Amino acid sequence: LIPASNSTFPSFTVKFRNSTLGLGKIFLSEPALTVPSSSCYLVQVETGDLGEVYKIRVSCDDVPGFKGWHLKSFHLQELRMKQELNFECNCWFTLERGDKELVKEFPAFTEDQKTLPVYKYVVSVHIGDRWGAGTFANVYITLYGKRGDTGVRKLDTSLMKGRKFQRNKVDSFLVEAVSLSHLQKVVIGHDGEGYGAGMYLKMVTVKESQDSDKEWVFPLWNWLDTHLGLCETVCEIVTV
Repeated sequence: LIPASNSTFPSFTVKFRNSTLGLGKIFLSEPALTVPSSSCYLVQVETGDLGEVYKIRVSCDDVPGFKGWHLKSFHLQELRMKQELNFECNCWFTLERGDKELVKEFPAFTEDQKTLPVYKYVVSVHIGDRWGAGTFANVYITLYGKRGDTGVRKLDTSLMKGRKFQRNKVDSFLVEAVSLSHLQKVVIGHDGEGYGAGMYLKMVTVKESQDSDKEWVFPLWNWLDTHLGLCETVCEIVTV
């Protein structure tokens, strides 16, 4: 794991596909060995057979004083069979520059299989036209497709002007991820922060890119609230 600048070691997950276990992940935290002269972190983890690793997801915690972390590349080696996977990253994890993301996905580069594309999915959240429909809470979403999921993503920076998640408003967000293939469902919710945090959600729509004609629709037309509608702040919605 090679960062281009010294900073707090991030937590990260390795997504993998296994014929027995299906989709799974392993969590890594502190490095077992640091090589300061090369800015290289070495981590050794014992796991079962990971099967075919097709992507990794790297995330950093937004802790006080965290100024950002630049990751140059990531190398995964199976020590017994000496099999290696390389991931070229070359990006910042920060809320202060670039696309302001703390979660990134990278496809595996191998000679035996085609590298999967990375998309900036356009996720649009449609708030209903009802009194109290908007929210000031933090909203999170996970996209699920035939090829895995995005993990939980905070919908932080809207492409639309004005305060996000307000009554009768549509806010769009970019969620970058390795191709999920055909989308099947989303899980969306909020953390309940703030007075009257519940929101009335009409639907979520998703495109593979801003120029794409293909759109998946996930209708709800209900409240995400502890006392109204579903009486839940998180729900699963399948596409129509």
